[in-house]
Amino acid sequence: MPGAAASTNLLNLTAAGGCACKIPLERMDALLESLGAHPAAFGGRTDNLVPGTQRDDAALYRLTTDLTLAFSTDFGTPVSQDAEIWGRIAATNAVSDVYAMGAEPFLALGILGWPPELPHETIAQLMRGAVRALAECSTQLAGGHSIASESPVFGLCVIGATQPGHVMLQSNARPGQRLILTKPLGTGIVIAGQKAEVASAEAVSEAEGVMLASNRTACRLARDSGIDAATDVTGYGLIGHLRTMLVASGCTATVFPEAVPMLRHAVELAEEHGIVPNSAERTYFALEDRVDWADLPVVRRIALCDPQTSGGLLLSASPDQARTFLARAPEYGVPAVEIGEVTGGGSPGTIVLKPLGHGTGKGAPA
Repeated sequence: MPGAAASTNLLNLTAAGGCACKIPLERMDALLESLGAHPAAFGGRTDNLVPGTQRDDAALYRLTTDLTLAFSTDFGTPVSQDAEIWGRIAATNAVSDVYAMGAEPFLALGILGWPPELPHETIAQLMRGAVRALAECSTQLAGGHSIASESPVFGLCVIGATQPGHVMLQSNARPGQRLILTKPLGTGIVIAGQKAEVASAEAVSEAEGVMLASNRTACRLARDSGIDAATDVTGYGLIGHLRTMLVASGCTATVFPEAVPMLRHAVELAEEHGIVPNSAERTYFALEDRVDWADLPVVRRIALCDPQTSGGLLLSASPDQARTFLARAPEYGVPAVEIGEVTGGGSPGTIVLKPLGHGTGKGAPA
């Protein structure tokens, strides 16, 4: 039917958009713990460098002494009313897992679940967006698989490559290192606001611009700066993914909440309209006893747990590495800021929030 593709609001076809549809954090913890009791589930070969139970963003496989492959799968529900924009964001989000490991993506396979009643032209728009985003990061779409599904779902299995000395792992964070975030938070709030029909066109445009921005340059700058500890911030928000990094590294952290960049419209949606993604609340309550929130207002606490789709890289870098990275980032259009520091002592995974006056906060926005 002419115009049917353009009139379909994809956001109305799902309960939560993008990475907000992830399995709740506490259930994922239990799932991985149960799988960890069966090592054969992830294989016992020594060339399988990072099995799935380690919670890194991609699995690593040593192909030769000079070449390591990175494998990841990422898919989710719509994040935009526009199918082509969703395709671009979904592809950008999927390759981010490979960038978070210090690798360069080169091949992808599509994963598609599609309601039979939606027009085929909408699928064509979706795939055009994905192929466009993949081309921008020198990655080829080589095939995939599709099924009929009540809700539209799309994503990619991505394969990347790197040299052993360029790998970035969550477990490499160390006390004394600085925490750097390369994108602002708040996209999950804006997507929820769009579903509730209270997000302005300006808010949507701002959030989609963040989600469409690739982590390719941030990854390369991090590698060039000698940084070897990273993850990307997605469905469990900044606090959830930082906690995973700290547990993997056996560390704790201090975060300066005033330094954490937030989309202006997301803050307004949360504070003025009460827009809070359900998954952000779930993550907040799941980690409530692992975080010293000080006197931070509840809305701001939940915003730090906001589920990001195609979020930024969270890097842990020595002071010298952080200075090098932050000095070069603006030149390449990477809006990176220092948001805290890794600490030692205490229970691994514990996070303390402090005002900027209690720490360095270098690189924080004015």
